[in-house]
Amino acid sequence: MTQPIRTFEDLSSETTPAGGNEMTKIGFTFDDRRLLELKARYARAEVLANGVGDAILWIGRQYNRLVAGIKADMRVRAAEAQLRGMTDRELADLGLCRADIAFAVREAAEGVVPQIDGVTGHVIAANQNLRRAA
Repeated sequence: MTQPIRTFEDLSSETTPAGGNEMTKIGFTFDDRRLLELKARYARAEVLANGVGDAILWIGRQYNRLVAGIKADMRVRAAEAQLRGMTDRELADLGLCRADIAFAVREAAEGVVPQIDGVTGHVIAANQNLRRAA
């Protein structure tokens, strides 16, 4: 049995479904198809560009957070070094002893304050890592 002659419109390709080009069957012209393809390419390029732009901005924000954290740590270390350079008498005038230097500086920088129980008078540690571990 012989095969019927197939026209170009009936052939399929990677971009069209089998059985021919459906676009020509519903009345799209070549220029209409080309315009749709160009719009689709533009939309894909726009989505990709927005994604890349957002990624660059996110990396920039992370870099700024890193630099700000390093600067804050350097300020805390400089304050500790300055207090450690003081004599015991100068620290006593400030109401500190050498053991309190690190806590006093971090309290001022981070706002960490120990809590004192009003009934028993016991100091609740500002470092709450023990509570999280239990």
